[in-house]
Amino acid sequence: MSLSLYASLLLVTPGVSELPITEAPAATEGVFIGPAEYRLAQVRIQKRIIIRVPRRRPLRAAPTADISRRSAPASYKEKKIGKCLPMNNILGVQRFGERYLDLVTKDRQQIRARLKKKCQARSFYSGFYMEKSGDGKICIDRDILHSRTGSKCEIDRFRLLVPE
Repeated sequence: MSLSLYASLLLVTPGVSELPITEAPAATEGVFIGPAEYRLAQVRIQKRIIIRVPRRRPLRAAPTADISRRSAPASYKEKKIGKCLPMNNILGVQRFGERYLDLVTKDRQQIRARLKKKCQARSFYSGFYMEKSGDGKICIDRDILHSRTGSKCEIDRFRLLVPE
């Protein structure tokens, strides 16, 4: 999303600032005629917010004594989660298969994002960028993920990964 601000500036030549603004000079074929020379300019200030989601490295295997408590579950079950997620809740990303990215959230949930048909997950090996939207959410069929390699992809669906 681009946040744009517009401003109009009135520039007056030095020494004539005491003249009222209502006395606008007449223009004849591009030449200003009048007591002072006025120049109008328009300035556009644009602000873009880009969010970077880094790659998250897989967890290392825990020592053998603590495997039962610390290790990640071997399999997950996918559950429907909705069409939008809060952008500021995403901490990192891991690639999963050819078309899937696993998003890790601040509350330690894992969400699997399936990319559109022509997109490949391997393009997102080092994370992705996304522009902050007006509502602060990343939604399917709306927002675009930008990889560092230059590819752009939309998300087809989200699924919450729940340990079995």
